[in-house]
Amino acid sequence: MKETKNIIIHLILGTLSIAGVIGIVAESIYFLIDLQQEDTEAVTVESKAISSDLFGSLNYYAVLKEGEESKVTHLAEDEALTEVSRKKFDQLNTGDTIEITRADSSEKKTYRSELYKSISFIVLYLISPIYYISFLIARNRRVKGWVWLGWPIWRTLQILFFGILAAIMFYGYSSIGKMFFNAVQSYTGTQHETEAIITASDADINNGRHETNYYHLALQYEDADGNTIHLTKEVRPSVYNNSSTSVAISFPEDDPYRVHTKGFSLSDVFFYATKLVLEVIIILLTLILSLIPRYIFSNFSYGSWKRRRRKNKQSREQSIRDRRKHKLIKKNKKRYEKSQTKKAKQKNARNS
Repeated sequence: MKETKNIIIHLILGTLSIAGVIGIVAESIYFLIDLQQEDTEAVTVESKAISSDLFGSLNYYAVLKEGEESKVTHLAEDEALTEVSRKKFDQLNTGDTIEITRADSSEKKTYRSELYKSISFIVLYLISPIYYISFLIARNRRVKGWVWLGWPIWRTLQILFFGILAAIMFYGYSSIGKMFFNAVQSYTGTQHETEAIITASDADINNGRHETNYYHLALQYEDADGNTIHLTKEVRPSVYNNSSTSVAISFPEDDPYRVHTKGFSLSDVFFYATKLVLEVIIILLTLILSLIPRYIFSNFSYGSWKRRRRKNKQSREQSIRDRRKHKLIKKNKKRYEKSQTKKAKQKNARNS
C-alpha cells in the first residue's frame, strides 16, 4: 500500500514537473522577440484617442494619421498612434508637434501586456519542478552521500520556492488592487449617462495559445461639456452582441474616460472566469499558504517544543539503554563462549 502511494505521488509530481518545464520552454521561445528602437522624428498630432480594458485601466494615444481615431486602437495602421502620458494627453491639441520613435506604436501596449502575462505563467510553471525537486531531496536527505549536500540544496530550494510564491502574490495582488481601484473610480462621483456611436468593433483578436476571447468597441461620444471623445472600450460579450450602431454608456462627470456599460448575462460569468484565471490562482495560493502559519505555530508553540524536547530526551536515553544492552549481550556471549571452550578442553583432558 505504501509503495503504491509513493509510486502514485512520483507519477503525479513527475508529470506536473515535465509539464512545467515544457510550459517554460514554450513560453520562452514564444516571446523571444527583439523590439528595435529607431531614431526620433517630429510628427503632427491629428487627433487623440483612449483605450480602456475590461476593468477600466486606461492608455492614452496621440493620433498621427487622420481618421485612425475612429478605429479600434490595436487595429490602427502602423505608426498611426503613439502612447503618451495622461498629463501630456490633456495638454495636446490638434496640430501640435511631438517627438516619437519610429517603433513607437499602439502595438507596444499589446506586446507588453502579453509579455507580462507570459512571465506570470512561467513563474507558475516553475512551482511544479521546484516542489518535486524539494520532495525528492526531502525523501533522500538522510541517504548516504546526500548528507553533506542535501541541507544547503534543500534550504536554497525552500528560499527560492517561497521567494517565487511571494513574487507571484505581490504581482497578483498588485494587479487585483489596480483592477479594483479602476473599477471603483468608474462608478464613483456623479454619473453622466449618454449614447455612444460605435465607429468600429473587433472580437476574438487573441491568436495566442491561451484561449481568451476579446470584445472591443470603438466609441465616439461627448462628455458633460460637449467635447468629442474617441475611446476603444473592451466590453462583455453580451454588450458586444447586443450593440450594433450605438450603446448606452455612463461615466463620472469629472473623468469622462472611465466609461462603463450596463447589463449582465450568464455568458458574461464564463467570460470573466477566463479573464481572471491568474487572479483566481492567486486567491487559491493565498488560501493554501494561509495554512502555513497554523502549521508553524502548532509545531513551534511552547507546548510542542516541550513535547519534542521530552521525546528527543527519551529517544537519547533509549538509545543509551540499547547500546548498554547490546554491550552486555555481547559481553555475556563472549563469557559463554569462553566457558564452553574451557569445558570442552576439560572434557577432552579427562577422556585422554
